[in-house]
This record gives sequence, C-alpha cells and structure tokens, in this order.
Amino acid sequence: MIRAIAPFLALLCGVPLAIAAPPPDPAVDTPPEPQSVAAAVVGLADPAGLRATVFGTPPQELAPLPKKVPLSEINITLPWRLPVPAVLWFDAQLRVWLSAQKKPAPLAIVIAGTGGDGNTKTISVLRAALYGAGYHVLTMPSPTFPGFIVSTSSTGVAGDLMQDGHDLYQAMQQILAHLPHKVRITDIDVLGYSLGGANAAVVKSIDAGEGKLKIHRVVMINPPVSLFSAVGRLDGLFVASIGPGEGAVELLYRRLYAQIANLYRASDRLELDQNFILSAGAASLKTDAEFSAAIALTFRLQLIDMFFIGDLYAKTGAIIDPTHPPKVGDSLEDIQRDLRARAFADYFTKVFAPYYLKHRPEATSASLIAANRLDIIGEFLRANGDTYAQTTSNDLILSKRELGWLQETLGARIVVYDHGGHLGEVGDRRQVSDMLDMLAGRWPRNSP
Repeated sequence: MIRAIAPFLALLCGVPLAIAAPPPDPAVDTPPEPQSVAAAVVGLADPAGLRATVFGTPPQELAPLPKKVPLSEINITLPWRLPVPAVLWFDAQLRVWLSAQKKPAPLAIVIAGTGGDGNTKTISVLRAALYGAGYHVLTMPSPTFPGFIVSTSSTGVAGDLMQDGHDLYQAMQQILAHLPHKVRITDIDVLGYSLGGANAAVVKSIDAGEGKLKIHRVVMINPPVSLFSAVGRLDGLFVASIGPGEGAVELLYRRLYAQIANLYRASDRLELDQNFILSAGAASLKTDAEFSAAIALTFRLQLIDMFFIGDLYAKTGAIIDPTHPPKVGDSLEDIQRDLRARAFADYFTKVFAPYYLKHRPEATSASLIAANRLDIIGEFLRANGDTYAQTTSNDLILSKRELGWLQETLGARIVVYDHGGHLGEVGDRRQVSDMLDMLAGRWPRNSP
C-alpha cells in the first residue's frame, strides 16, 4: 500500500519519491533557478535556518513541561464520509487524541502540519505545554493526512484551503458532541503549526460566520501564506541540494536509515512527523547541502499520498485506472514506480485542478491557486483581534514578501523570532510563553 506507518520508513520500502515544484504562484516572489547549493541556501534558506529546522530547540532552552500527560485515542465515523476505497479500509474512521483535565477547563484544539497525524513529535510538545497550563487538549490530523482524507474529507482531494477548513470545522463539531460528559469545556481555542496554522485561521473565519463552536482565539505557528509557493521553495532547495535523479536520493536514505529505524523502533508513536525524522537523522547530516536535502525530502514524503488518494477519489486517471482501482492484496509496485517520476505539479494539473474545475465551473487554474492563499481571509485576519501568529525571520517556507504580508496583516498580533527556521523554535521557553500569553489574551504584553 502507498501509505505506511512512518513516512520515511515507508519511503525506504519503496514509497514514491519524486515531487517537483507546483504551478508558479504569480502573487509570490518566485526564486531564481539555483545554480549551486550555495545559491540555493542564500536564495531559499540561510544556514542557521537549516540547522534550526533540523535540530530544533537546544535542550537548555526548552520550556519546562509536565513529565506525564494523560492521553486517550478517539475514533469516530463521520456521517458524510465518502465511500472508502478498498485499499484504504484501515482509514475509515477519523482518529484524534484527547488529554482531558479533571476539572472544567478551556479546550485547545491543535491541527497538525502538512501530512501529519494527530499524535506527532511536534504535537506532543504543544500538547504538554497546553495541558500543563490547564487546558483540555484535542489534537487532530492535517486535512492532507491520508487518515483525514479518507475518513473526513468531503471531496477526497486535499489541499483546498477553504474546503479543508469546512471539513475540519464539521469534524470538530462531531468530535465535541461525542466527548465524555465528564469533559467540561469553558472555552475553545484553536492552534495549528505549519499548514495547520493556516487551517486554524480558516476554521476561525468560518466559525465567525456560523458561530457553532464560538472559537475564541487562534494561534498560527509557522504558517505558510501559500501551500503551493511553499512546496515550490522546498522543491527548489531539494533540486539544488541533491539533484532530480534517484541515485543521490538513495545514497541519502542509506546514510540516514540506521538512525531513523533505530529511533522508530524505540518510539511509542504511531506516526512520525517532520521534526522526528529530521532529529533522528541529524547525526548523519554535515553540510548545508545535506541539511537542505533532508528538510526538503521530509516535506515531500508528507505530500505524496495526496496524489495517490486524490486520484482514487477524483477518478481522473492520472495514475490509476478509475474502472479498475487497486484492491486489498494487489501489488502497487507499478503505481509506486509511476509516482517516483511524477512532479508535485502533476497533482495540481492532473488531479486537483481537473476535480475542482469540474465542480466549480467559474474557476480557472489561476483562481484555484489564488484561492489557496491566506489572502482569502486577509480582511478577517486584519479585523479579528483574537487571531495571532508566531514565526521566524528565517522560516524556509516563507519568502520575504510573504513574511511582510503576515506582519502587515496582523500587526502587533504576530511575533517574529530571529532564529528557528521552520518549527525549530517550537518548545523554546519564549515560544511557549508567548503562545500561552496569546491564548490568555495577554498579548501584546505592553497592552493596557
């Protein structure tokens, strides 16, 4: 099967690799074609950002967190679920995770980043910080995670910011309705990291109109402004660092395999996110080129299932004959071989765009790209004082223009750290303190 327990280990077993740049986003600075690794680092990420993304927060800078956090798994069947493809039978239910206080408390809902499950390394840090601060904590997978696409998506074709936001919003309502009566909720806040940050803001904007959850505050952690431009930047970094061929990629896998496999076997997590994979392989990474390749690779791994599952549902025939979809027990070797040669741009042109252009006759390819930027809720973000953001000045997924847009849009409700790369600041004392102050309405701190 295409999806596996751990993205990186699945790849080592033959899961498809190749994802190239998405269609250009004309509203974003397009980086020039890198001519060397050095050019890629200068143009797309600085060395400090690369290292921070890989290594994360130094141990001496970590916020104090509770050693034990209660955790229960919740599996729920959603009434609008689409028919489940036979080969994806194991994802029929949405799986989320709850850490409940024993007394009435506010609920913090955390949405994972691109391709992430609801129980990853990054989420475990945020969960512990929030639970230690007195919150019930509900953690959810990304709308781009295979388990969410199959169990929850109303289209089966992930990546549309507003459509995914409505699916998340409906799922949240169903989950809260099925929580044990002993879980008493006094308020609801939503957080998300990476793409989950953008998802969280969209959910808040939907709730502002519908009012079914009465979401109070939102914190976006390292959000992209555009998924398509973010993937394009990372792909440029990958090509410049390791090249488009599979030979160099396989050499990198072999170098990292021992560390990844050993830590995976020792882990009690069911899903491993980008930060776990990078930290596991960090000992084998020496140069900026290797850091760049490993970072870009982990993002690619978290996106490839979107192509396979999207084609199953959209029936566009990009890689799967819609009249003969794979069945349980079928070999997917040929599909995997096909996907290895596919660019991520193919997902847009062969699956995403055909599906949404068919269902939105007034849309164009350009309008679909434009509709997947945070600009679509720009006025809401400017006007809503309860929406906050944390990011870094060297986040790999943001261009300078995009970072400037976030700062202009949010004003005093965004904090930009001078280090951290992408998510490398999560768990830092200041990051956790600022996050909790934002959720408590104590931000900016110099407010009356």
